[in-house]
Amino acid sequence: MLLGAILTGSVFAWQQAPSVETFKRALEKSLMDLKRSGFPERNVLFQQVTAGRGTAGSYPFRVTVLIRDYTPGYPKNRYYGQTCVGKMNQREFLMLPDAFGGWKVQGAMTVSLGPDYECKDNPSENASSIPLSSLEGSRAPAGTDAPIQAAVAGKAGGGTAVMPGSYECWSGGRPRMLMNFKVTGAGKYTDSEGKAGSFRLDESSGRMSFQGGMLEGVLPAKFYMIYYAPNGKPTLSVRNGEGSEITVCERAR
Repeated sequence: MLLGAILTGSVFAWQQAPSVETFKRALEKSLMDLKRSGFPERNVLFQQVTAGRGTAGSYPFRVTVLIRDYTPGYPKNRYYGQTCVGKMNQREFLMLPDAFGGWKVQGAMTVSLGPDYECKDNPSENASSIPLSSLEGSRAPAGTDAPIQAAVAGKAGGGTAVMPGSYECWSGGRPRMLMNFKVTGAGKYTDSEGKAGSFRLDESSGRMSFQGGMLEGVLPAKFYMIYYAPNGKPTLSVRNGEGSEITVCERAR
């Protein structure tokens, strides 16, 4: 349908930005999940992390980090493996809330072959050609991050927390008038053509869904909607499967 076509083109918006320590833990986890095949040991050493200026739901960080991979090889065959060290120098990442109250990191996670990547054969059994102690940097601090508090208030199914009024939608700086809608009461709305329908707001996730009217079934697969209030502004955010915002609908009146 036409309305679905304009969406080509989550994760919540939260009240507080992630700390540098939270970012370090999230990036370390992402990098550890990408451990090289055949290299059982990986170390992630942070040298510098700078938090940038974020917007609700998206927080930039610039990081310099070393990634050390070690394999013991096959000593019985007199092959003692390798140690490889790669450097991400002033690499930029984005922190986004995930759908389970945690954080995920977006950005390039690999180090390309070149001056920032070095591999050396290990000299002997259980010895590393690039010992961990010879590298500058520190691991992410231990800790468990508390669930992120959403800037969403509401009751599952009731829809009473969604502010009544007209919502105007934009994508890529352009109006998306077919997406416009009006909240007329608890759990009720009308679409851009005045057709009536209903909606549901899930309290635990902030996700919003529509039944009836033009907004029912409008989203492509894996897309979803989040209702929140950044800086007190009632907003419906349309997100793709990667958590990126592709359409935003703000209460206009």
